[in-house]
Amino acid sequence: MSMDKEDSESWLRDDAPDAAPVRAAAPMPPWKVLVVDDEADVHNATRFALSGIVYKDREIQLMSAYSGKEGLLVMRRETDIALVLLDVVMETADAGLRLARQVREELNNQMVRLVLRTGQPGQAPERDVVLQYDINDYKNKTELTGQKLFTTVIASLRAYEGLLTIERSRQGLERILAASTDLYHVRSLREFSSGVLNQITALLDVGANGVLCLFLSQAESGDAPVIMAATGDYAAMGKEAHIPESDALLQVAKTAFAERRSHLEHPHYVLHVGTPDHREFVILVSPPWPLADYQRRLLENFCTKIGWAFDNLHAFNGLRHAQDAFLEAVRRTLLCIEQGNRQDLPAALRQVSAHLASYGEVTLDQDALERKLLAATNT
Repeated sequence: MSMDKEDSESWLRDDAPDAAPVRAAAPMPPWKVLVVDDEADVHNATRFALSGIVYKDREIQLMSAYSGKEGLLVMRRETDIALVLLDVVMETADAGLRLARQVREELNNQMVRLVLRTGQPGQAPERDVVLQYDINDYKNKTELTGQKLFTTVIASLRAYEGLLTIERSRQGLERILAASTDLYHVRSLREFSSGVLNQITALLDVGANGVLCLFLSQAESGDAPVIMAATGDYAAMGKEAHIPESDALLQVAKTAFAERRSHLEHPHYVLHVGTPDHREFVILVSPPWPLADYQRRLLENFCTKIGWAFDNLHAFNGLRHAQDAFLEAVRRTLLCIEQGNRQDLPAALRQVSAHLASYGEVTLDQDALERKLLAATNT
């Protein structure tokens, strides 16, 4: 794609930087499981039963609380707990039940899976508890073997993951709508590029590291990916014109432009954006760990929306440059008349006439107008 020939293109000839660092894949964050029970033996047995379990490349981080009050404090502090294994009878006969209600109503946490484990089923009958409290499972401690605990935990994590995907997809779509609107208000290519990167960082919720935005420009050295904005580990590259030849990102970007399609594979997610007006640019995203399917879909959805904003920016810049040229032509015309400059007046007048004609505003009889203006310069 050819970029608008703006005055700022002089920075395209800057020297290339050193190769950007290659980010090593970070380990996936663990699933947080909270055990709330007043018996230390229960904590030890649970830790033993769940040790070494990995679900979808993520280990289990076991957390402990020994009362309902302590459990509530942990839940307030750790907002991303996936599962709570909750005793009923602790400091009071209904401490676990009260905690379940506080989690749903006071903390408004509808995502975490709550599994009641009781050694005194008569104290809290299953039918009554399930109907009156928003819990997800009810287990008798005497029946909960190591294998059954494993099954309960994995099923709960799977359910939590599904709910989290739905919620993050909803939030992501809201961000896309808001971001698309915001990007329509920017008035420079650099501002647009930085805005896109910031919005992607928020959309993926993975921090600002490892995001790079590229455009393909008809520079003096030929077609080459041109850096318009960069963040995180690549921030230093944002001050340069091109990706250095030794950097692996260069070939990744060139491939995306050549094939005109995205490549969504870890560690470099390459988003090729083609706009309705047949412009194109590429965004490189390097998150710390592989993206989930819903995150890939959000990225693709976002790129579809920003294509329109990109064309809108180019249209605005085109109108702005045309307006500046028109005002300059009018200024030159008036200056020629004021100074009686018969030699330069025809050229200045032709520029004014051409601009008005291109927008269908006025059709001038340039020869007649030129004669009148030339005559005016003699008076």
